[in-house]
Amino acid sequence: MTMAFAAPTPTALGDITFERKSKGDEEFAPAVFPHWVHRVKYKCYVCHNKELGFALTRGSVAITMELIDQGKYCGACHKGEPAFGISFETCNRCHRKE
Repeated sequence: MTMAFAAPTPTALGDITFERKSKGDEEFAPAVFPHWVHRVKYKCYVCHNKELGFALTRGSVAITMELIDQGKYCGACHKGEPAFGISFETCNRCHRKE
């Protein structure tokens, strides 16, 4: 029996840019998530689970800085442990010009 697997989409391998929903807040660039960097370190289920809430469908989750600051989504790891914390000094690590 031969099993065929679909090739990963470019988004699954590369960076994901979160489009900004708010208008008039051009102070920060859209957040860019380096998906491949995370995939090298972790298996898919580490983030894509019910506890963290990352869906497999792009755009299906409304992630805000308020939720991240509450320790949800990216904030589950980016509150200083195990990854860099979120502060004014680290804004450009995610909010960067492409």
